[in-house]
Amino acid sequence: MVLEDKPMTDAPSATLATSSQPLVARRLWQIVIVTFLAALLAIAALPRYFGGTWPWSAPLQVPQIEQLRQLGDTPLELPDWEALNHEEVRFSGDQWFLTEYVPTQATQPNVDGFALLMRPSTWHTDQPEVEWVDIAGSQSWRTDYRRTLKFVVPNPGQNNREVTTQYFRGRNDQTTFAVMQWYSWPQGGHPTPGRWFWLDQRQQWQHRARQPWVAVSLILPIEPVGDIGRYEELMVELGQQVQQALHQAAFTAPA
Repeated sequence: MVLEDKPMTDAPSATLATSSQPLVARRLWQIVIVTFLAALLAIAALPRYFGGTWPWSAPLQVPQIEQLRQLGDTPLELPDWEALNHEEVRFSGDQWFLTEYVPTQATQPNVDGFALLMRPSTWHTDQPEVEWVDIAGSQSWRTDYRRTLKFVVPNPGQNNREVTTQYFRGRNDQTTFAVMQWYSWPQGGHPTPGRWFWLDQRQQWQHRARQPWVAVSLILPIEPVGDIGRYEELMVELGQQVQQALHQAAFTAPA
């Protein structure tokens, strides 16, 4: 058998050269895009460079931090309620402010008064964590009949402030309470720390600031093992008053 010599062709080389052309083009476009983005970043960064104001040069701050710190100086003013006692207390090492209120006119249902516990964020890095556990543990509460109560605080000219709270009966060997709790912030409030976390992230990205908050616990003494359902309307009214007072006293951004 005679094997015929067949001339070698350059087909493979030609194919390789042809397929490499799109790759080169893509790399050129990548270089152009990277260069363009780098130029944009440089243009945006130059003023900060010469001014010495880099975003990471200082930690982000809570604009209302001074107002929050002053919440402990005087009790909140609530319509138809008088503050009899206002003092600092501590639960698990954390600073809280306790105010005891008595009604200046008859309530429905009739009550002798209630206690307001507040823990404001007094440092720029403060985050809500285990406030509700600390209170329940310090009072040795057994809790039941948990439910969610919501209310709205009007905000003329802007979106209303919506607040979601956790509402339950807390009792120990001496007393029974109707309890309402939530984290209050300028946009409204919620009892779950995770809600604050996402608002805080948005504030950091959009406004280069941290999200303020105040842990609020309304504690109303009721009859032993009493029905907390009959106190819902009164507690919602109190919650609205407290939320509105916090906006006026603590959440208004400084001029």
